[in-house]
Amino acid sequence: MADIVTGQDEPVRPQAGLREVLASLRQPKVAIAMVFGIATGMPPVMVGVTLGYWLRQEGVALTAIGFMGWVGIFIATKFLWAPFVDWIRLPIIGKLLGHRRSWMLLGQIFVTIGILGMAFTGPSAGLAVFAGFAMLTSFAAATQDIAVDAWRIESALDEEQDLMASAYILGLRSGYFLGNVPILFVSGMIGWQAAYGFASLGGIAGVLALLIAREPDKPRTFEALTGLGSVGSALIRPLKVFWQDHGTGVFIFLPLVALFFLPDSLVVPMIGPLYIDLGFSTTEIAGMRTVIGFPATLGGVVAAGLIGLRFGTLTAMAIGVTLAGVSNFGFSALALSGGSKLLWAVVTVVEGFSGGLAMAAIVAWASRLTNPIATAAQFALLSSLMSFLGGFLGGFAGLGVVALQGVTGSSMGGFALYFSLSPLAIVPPLILIWRVRRRMKIASAPVP
Repeated sequence: MADIVTGQDEPVRPQAGLREVLASLRQPKVAIAMVFGIATGMPPVMVGVTLGYWLRQEGVALTAIGFMGWVGIFIATKFLWAPFVDWIRLPIIGKLLGHRRSWMLLGQIFVTIGILGMAFTGPSAGLAVFAGFAMLTSFAAATQDIAVDAWRIESALDEEQDLMASAYILGLRSGYFLGNVPILFVSGMIGWQAAYGFASLGGIAGVLALLIAREPDKPRTFEALTGLGSVGSALIRPLKVFWQDHGTGVFIFLPLVALFFLPDSLVVPMIGPLYIDLGFSTTEIAGMRTVIGFPATLGGVVAAGLIGLRFGTLTAMAIGVTLAGVSNFGFSALALSGGSKLLWAVVTVVEGFSGGLAMAAIVAWASRLTNPIATAAQFALLSSLMSFLGGFLGGFAGLGVVALQGVTGSSMGGFALYFSLSPLAIVPPLILIWRVRRRMKIASAPVP
């Protein structure tokens, strides 16, 4: 099969479905990649989707909930400081743990501080203070994610990249689950603040994993960054290397990465408020995500590997983004149904399956775009692009729903119209996937 970037023949890669990942968990680095995925998956959900449920139950307006989505902006802009994570060695712990693991530890410490700050203050202490702790959590989680991505890519041989990516995504989706469903369950019994306090203990697993993990065997030269010139060089170098590797392909690859998750990002801030306004309890929401949503997500991860092996990664990406748009139509129908449990179950299946499929496919694809001399910085750029545009536009979701509620004259009518318009966002990524496939065919065509 031809490589989706260069058009040249790929090395033979092991199957990376769920069965292969589970079988490979006997390899320490594969198991650790999964645990790192859990550790990095929980915080973004806790300052995103889960936070939306909490705020809505506290009576916070939809507009404010939408804007609170911007606390995740650090996850979408981590490429700005990723070069420094690549080239600055932390004192003391950098020598004790190694370069990648020391940055992971620093990030995890401040993630825990941020979550505990949210737990102790709560929205009632003032949204400004509460948002400050959420922003700290987001910034620290992004820094941790930079180091984890670099560790994952540098720890794997080329033929192991798909396997490590699938293990990481399995852990990541598990982290999304743990940062949402158990908290929803527990919040109904002990309150949101206590639930977040207990959730902060999840960082212990990440710390134990990084203590067990082996530092990638990669010699590094740490340059002193002094003055604007060296700082500018640190920021520009990964981009120069990326251009040297891919040339004009960047004008297709980068827009595809930036637009790929737009159908999801536009609606995520409003899913929690929709459920609450439909009258679903946090226990019902947690049960639906546990019994139906999480298995569907795992099914999507498995499907990404199977479809990728049989038809190629681009096909898996196209199916994932298309199903994301279909699930948005489902949310629209759910709003108009008044809360049909059967329809809710169907929407949850499609949402979970498409999310697992799309995430596994694009992470494996993006991992192959990076160069070993700037792994952290380049993958941070790509993963930032995955969330920046959608995260920014998603911040206006509350305004959009409120405006459409005025147009339709009803609360659920506004939700329904907003969700029914969002699938239009699948058109640009599908066009770009077609362009990448066409470029691949041209690059692999025989020279006359």
